[in-house]
This record gives sequence, structure tokens and C-alpha cells, in this order.
Amino acid sequence: MSDFWGFGIIWVVLSALADWVASIVGRHFYVFTASVQAQEGQAASTFVLMTVVPIFVFVVMMLFYALIRFRRRRGDTGNATSQVKFNKAYVSIWVTLSLVINLFLFVHPTASAMQVYWQEGQAYNKNKNELVVDVTAMQWGWMFSYPQYGINESVNANGNDVLYLPVDRPVKFVLNSFGTGDGLSEQIDVIHSFWIPAFGMKTDVVPGETRYEYIMPTKISSTEQNGMMRVQCAEVCGPGHPYMESNLHVVSQADFASWVQQQLKLQNG
Repeated sequence: MSDFWGFGIIWVVLSALADWVASIVGRHFYVFTASVQAQEGQAASTFVLMTVVPIFVFVVMMLFYALIRFRRRRGDTGNATSQVKFNKAYVSIWVTLSLVINLFLFVHPTASAMQVYWQEGQAYNKNKNELVVDVTAMQWGWMFSYPQYGINESVNANGNDVLYLPVDRPVKFVLNSFGTGDGLSEQIDVIHSFWIPAFGMKTDVVPGETRYEYIMPTKISSTEQNGMMRVQCAEVCGPGHPYMESNLHVVSQADFASWVQQQLKLQNG
């Protein structure tokens, strides 16, 4: 019984210390967060880490306890009776707790996060201020258009595709993989994955399907200022995959309005 209480006290103390460290580490899971969704993802990751840390501490302590408590001692003949024992109560408790913890983590943050994201998408769709950006993935690049403003393809001064977004405005990405567009023949591209590291979201872009991603940018920044602010393909799609990226700029509402006018002038000559 003394072993039980001693083990329990040490476990509680070490778990508390480890969870304190985990709470600090968890805040740095994402190198740079620049959207509401990234902040939610970071909070969920930290919660999972702090939940499993005490379990990890318990397992490690059990291993060391077994090594020390049942080690061969000086004077042992080596003919000891078998030390293999089966504790039905211990096994039952361990299996039950494992199932409960896994079910708990499935409900929160997994299912709860899905519900929150769905609700955010519904709210964004009802928001008249929502910005719609059509994203087309192709081997090996991205094309961005803004149907609300009549911008067919956004490019920078060098003619490269670029993504501009206003800060603190809900954004709906409409994701498609490049195809023939005639609706009869097969798509001529492959699966890509639309990923902006700083936004904490990643969505596969599948030929023949239209998918959606909802984001609320929260920080003004750009690819030049922070490497996490970039559009990157996260699905191996051929020899050009490592270079399938585009620059991203999150700017103020006023700067975005000015950029829209520049794009329209560039497009219309």
C-alpha cells in the first residue's frame, strides 16, 4: 500500500509539472498564427497535449517502477518462482479508462471543432461582407480570382499569381482543380492541397469537386515578412510540387480596396 500512495503522489506532482511545461510548449505548436481558425487549432492541440501528458508520465513511471521494484537483487539464486501475475481489476480499469479518454478526445476537441468550423462557415455565408476568392490549382501553380470585383486573375508586378486578403474580414475560398471545363472529358489535373501555414487550415483540391475553406485573417503580414504567410501545395503532385507556392499579403481594408483598383486597371488595360 505504501508503494501505491508513494507512486500516486509522485505521479500527481510530475504530471502537474509536465502539464505546466506542456501549456508553454503548446503555445508554440504553430510557429505563426494569423487567423481565427489557427488560434482555435492551437488551443485544441494544447488541450490534447495536456490531456495525454499525465498518461505518458504514468506509463514511464510504471516502467521505471517495474525495473527497480522487481530487479534481481544480490543473493538471488535465479530460481525464483514466476513473477508474471494477472490483475483483472487493474486491466479492467486500464482498458476502461483508455476507452473513456479516447471517446472524450473524439468528442472534444475533434467533433466540437468540426461543429465550430461548420457554424463559422454558415455565419460567413450569411455575412454580406464575406469575401469570395476562387482558387484554381494546377500543375504547378495557383490562380486566384475575385468574382465580386470582376478580377479574373490576380497577379503582381512581375506577372506572378498572388493572393491578397483584407484583415478581419471573413473569407470563403472556393477550391477547384484545373480541368477542361467542357463537362464531358476527364479532368486533366491531379489532387492538390491548399495550405496556408499561418492560417492553420489545409484542404485537398480534388479534380471534379468543388470544395470550400473559411478563414478570418487576424494579422497584417505577407510572405516577405513571414514565411508562414504563403500559399503552398501540401499534396505531392509531381516533379514541380516543391515549387507550387504563391505569395500572400494580408492588408488593411483601405489597402485592399486600393489593390483591387490596381488589379482592375491592369486587367482592363
